Amino acid sequence: MNLMNIKAKFIYLILLTTLIFSLGSIPGMAAEDYNSELMAQVFAAAEAELGGIEPENTLIITDLGSPAKSYVFLDEFYSEFYKRDLLYTKNLLAVQNSRNSPLWFAFFDKCSGNCTYFEVSYENESEISYQVTENIDFDTLSKTPESIAAWNEKVNAKVFDGREFAILTISNGWATGNLDYELMQCLELHNHFCPGVSSGFVLANWMEENYPLKEGVSYTVFSCPNWCKEDVFVKRWDTTPGTGGIWVSSLTDVEKEAIGNSPAGIFVVTDKNAGTIKAVVLGFDFNVVNAESGAKTDDPAWISKYLADLWLMDQENWDKEGLVSEISVIDIDEATLNEMKQADNNPYVVLGLLNPAGNVNPSKNGTPGIGNWTNKFKPMQKV
Repeated sequence: MNLMNIKAKFIYLILLTTLIFSLGSIPGMAAEDYNSELMAQVFAAAEAELGGIEPENTLIITDLGSPAKSYVFLDEFYSEFYKRDLLYTKNLLAVQNSRNSPLWFAFFDKCSGNCTYFEVSYENESEISYQVTENIDFDTLSKTPESIAAWNEKVNAKVFDGREFAILTISNGWATGNLDYELMQCLELHNHFCPGVSSGFVLANWMEENYPLKEGVSYTVFSCPNWCKEDVFVKRWDTTPGTGGIWVSSLTDVEKEAIGNSPAGIFVVTDKNAGTIKAVVLGFDFNVVNAESGAKTDDPAWISKYLADLWLMDQENWDKEGLVSEISVIDIDEATLNEMKQADNNPYVVLGLLNPAGNVNPSKNGTPGIGNWTNKFKPMQKV
């Protein structure tokens, strides 16, 4: 009997040991193994390279919290961050990234234009695995053919591990002092700064100005054709695919031409107070941006796209004729809205703005009021 008890206790100890080791392999259960000084080392190295980290001059861009288990460094990071009198809304952009991405940090000093980039390894040994400092001041890099070629070489060499465009455009945009914080919030989700996301910000402001999001009003977005703008609508309006707030699809070149006015999407405004549902079809013309931004046809993308972003950051330019056009406004019902959501339906065809062959069709089954064209330009107010 005693022998059986001994065997039972022995088996119990083996199972308990196995359980303890298995718990240690669960994310978050072995957090005590990480290097608690790693964030202090990153900040100290950045200070040494840049000559200091000052609230009025420093922007930190990082994907901390996105890579697997990187959350274990969050408390230490913010401890180092706030002890230098930095502010979340002024000195930090935490971008979203995939779980299998490296943990990285970019410390930008706007006075010098220098940026120190770090990657951190923390799976086996927690340490700074890569560090480089480059000057990324846009005016300096884009000044001469030689400076452009020199930066192109560094882009091709992936000096920031492929994040050169994102870090350069975000940092220089922030350095102007005109990068709207609400746009920065969209960049957190989008991961980089480009005219696609800037156009979404302009379109979002246009909608909010002309069809205000007051209590009882909601948007359903058919972002068709799709480009980077969708992330603005998700971030700004919480129109996520999971909640049925946004539907994304493409258009053929033939369909775009048939609709005209550079279609950007259909914004369905449901007003529970008025009992109405309106499908607002908008266009956004990048030709206007390209003509006004000062970019040249032979400029590399990091120049032409940043110049476009700069132009779109200036709200005075949002009034430019043809930039945003109201292609059509159509009163619809719940059944039509549900039909627009079906996977095999083109929402423009459902609204009668295209026929199934992709040609323009300004009426649907001869019913007036469906497929009516407005092609209006409405000047925007500065916000």
